[in-house]
Amino acid sequence: MLGLFMTAIVCGCSSGGGDPLSDPPANVYGTGSRVHELLGEASWYDQADADAVNCAYPKDRAVNVSGVTITAIDRFDETGDGARGNYIVQDSLLEPLPFSGITVFEPTFSPPDLRLVEGDVVDVFGLLTEFPGPSGFPFSYCKTLPEITGAMELRFEGGSVKPTPIKISQLASYPEARPLMGMLVQVENVILFEDPYEDSAGRYSVRLDVGGGVLEQDLPTITNELFDLKNDGPELKKGAVLKRVTGVVTFFFNMHIAPRTAADIEP
Repeated sequence: MLGLFMTAIVCGCSSGGGDPLSDPPANVYGTGSRVHELLGEASWYDQADADAVNCAYPKDRAVNVSGVTITAIDRFDETGDGARGNYIVQDSLLEPLPFSGITVFEPTFSPPDLRLVEGDVVDVFGLLTEFPGPSGFPFSYCKTLPEITGAMELRFEGGSVKPTPIKISQLASYPEARPLMGMLVQVENVILFEDPYEDSAGRYSVRLDVGGGVLEQDLPTITNELFDLKNDGPELKKGAVLKRVTGVVTFFFNMHIAPRTAADIEP
């Protein structure tokens, strides 16, 4: 209802047969850039450069993004070394568009004591960067993760974003998955390819079956980036079929769906 209400405000239209407003109200979502206007296909992606040694990464650029909705806040430190504090935001649209989501990496706030929650609609001021991977260990084929570093400012409370329905096979290819990165998605009938595994750093994941033709290391996963999947999530076993999984599409060497709470996983 909020989205429809805001659309009516932005329209500046009159109801009935009266004349339209001579001075329509300002856009409540602001006049800055939208995320989907800033992101796009990765022209620097190079299937001939497996070791990412000759990548033509784009330069960082200053951005002013208006009216994005916070879909998730990373409050869970899965690695035990401070791996939390990122915010996931998405364009406030009734029907989400590709490239609408992005990670805001460890933001600052204006004013400094501002405390935000999921559903807040905010503006973001900072640098848009295409993160190429850890120093000395870049993502293969010149893959990158788009992020914004900078400050967040509250616009209003009570926003919402509708999850985008996808097929799990869309996350098996970087070019196909890139438009979904940072977006809140929902996928049905998810088959677990194997039992969950935990690496030495504390990342807990389970690979997902995409129907064949994909290298095992490229299979998308459900991960514990946003909540304690191992201890607070449902029991996950190889071959199990999950009715529905909702979460944010993230990337770190392969594609992930990061549920926000146990309620995002429907066995």
